Amino acid sequence: MMPTTNLQTEFYLNPVLEKNDTFKFETLTVDFSNKNRVTEKLCTRNVQIMYLGKIKHLFYFDVFTSKVTFTSNQSIANERLLKEDMYAFGDILLGVNDKGEIMKVHNLKEMQKRWEETKSELRKDHVGFEFEDFLSDITEVLEDEEKTVYFLNTNAMFRLYFHGLFGKNDVQKTPIKRKSILLDFDDTEITEEIRMDSRELKIIISAQKSDDEHKSIISDNDKIKKYEGELAYRKDNQLQEGFIEIENENMNIKYSVLWVS
Repeated sequence: MMPTTNLQTEFYLNPVLEKNDTFKFETLTVDFSNKNRVTEKLCTRNVQIMYLGKIKHLFYFDVFTSKVTFTSNQSIANERLLKEDMYAFGDILLGVNDKGEIMKVHNLKEMQKRWEETKSELRKDHVGFEFEDFLSDITEVLEDEEKTVYFLNTNAMFRLYFHGLFGKNDVQKTPIKRKSILLDFDDTEITEEIRMDSRELKIIISAQKSDDEHKSIISDNDKIKKYEGELAYRKDNQLQEGFIEIENENMNIKYSVLWVS
């Protein structure tokens, strides 16, 4: 991403097109629904993002996940399956519009073929209804490009990088408001409020709150207690780091991204 400033009134973002960057994406989930046994699970993905060129109105990027790791304060059930879930979306050719939103998956057929081969291998060592449900969930997403694009645009995947804020943003007209569906919180819908800090080269993200004294986050079907995030850029025009943290009564999830090289 490439930020520039113009008398501190504009925050202009363009995709970085000349570099092959490596990022560390993390999802830290803290489940405190059982107060006597709080569980923490961290998923880390090393991801390379490389610009390939522009075709018509879309910018194309190769997004390759080189490594996936899981750590937890409890034993991790089916760790191999969890990794295969990530690797099913681990080598993608993405078409991105000028706002930085993922619009197309150019190599979906190849991804579907790889997943069919992976399923055959996994069935050699796994059986059962729960296992088949796991396979079906991924297959259902990959069979439909719209569902695949939707999933890739979530916080758990690549929304911290392809966040839809490319182009000119008027600092004086913020906050920008847009709807956001929280996939890991039962598809709860909230309204994001996005503010640009052109002096610090940051984007500040929060959720719309009620006007009463409680100042509660407005959502449609779940009590979201916390929704906040930040995207920070270096002066050399590189996305440096970012996060979104969400919490309800039972769980806290922090999605983060960090530039590595």
